[in-house]
Amino acid sequence: MDSVSITARIILVVSSADRRPRFQRVVDGLVLPAPVAGVPALDFCNTLAGWNSAEQHDYLESYAHLTVWAREAGLVDAGTAARLREDAALAPREASRQLRRACALRQALYTACRDPAGADAWEAVAREARSAAGSSVLLPDAPPGRRWGVPARAGLALPVLALARGAGDLLATIDLRHVKACPGTVCGWLFVDRSGRRRWCTMAVCGNRAKARRHAQRARNDRQLDRGDG
Repeated sequence: MDSVSITARIILVVSSADRRPRFQRVVDGLVLPAPVAGVPALDFCNTLAGWNSAEQHDYLESYAHLTVWAREAGLVDAGTAARLREDAALAPREASRQLRRACALRQALYTACRDPAGADAWEAVAREARSAAGSSVLLPDAPPGRRWGVPARAGLALPVLALARGAGDLLATIDLRHVKACPGTVCGWLFVDRSGRRRWCTMAVCGNRAKARRHAQRARNDRQLDRGDG
């Protein structure tokens, strides 16, 4: 395992002094959500928690978070990600603009996945996908051929454009009836469910929380019956 892989290792449970929830990981010292969706574009939507709640948590706290997330999702390589972080430090206003652009794409993609009739959201994703397609070139790093990708010369826009390619491909190829939103409290994360049997983003977190709430409710009901309150 190389040094980059070691640095990027997902940490679900760390030392007792810094014990993270199982839906989080720490990468390069940054807290990011664990991948659960099965598709990078949907996991990008999951960089916001609490879609179904007024209590939201945004994991994209900075351009560095966006770049590291894109690297971990395989959208940019490690060397490019490192250069982007250096460039962002030299151009913070442009980095902030690209971060806002990424968040707007995330909102549009989530809305398009949850409301196929939402024309405005679909057009917003399509607009960014067209921009990504116009910026893409054939890269000679997919033996024995080449692949379409966004070149490094895209600068600080690279992560957003790479995400837009994935978002456009997702909406063009997936049956959105297979895209589900977790009903867990302060969640709403998206995932692919082709079997029709998956309910939670992860049973280990939202599923267990729901089980614990049902158990607590049954216990309260039993106590009420014992007191004759029922």
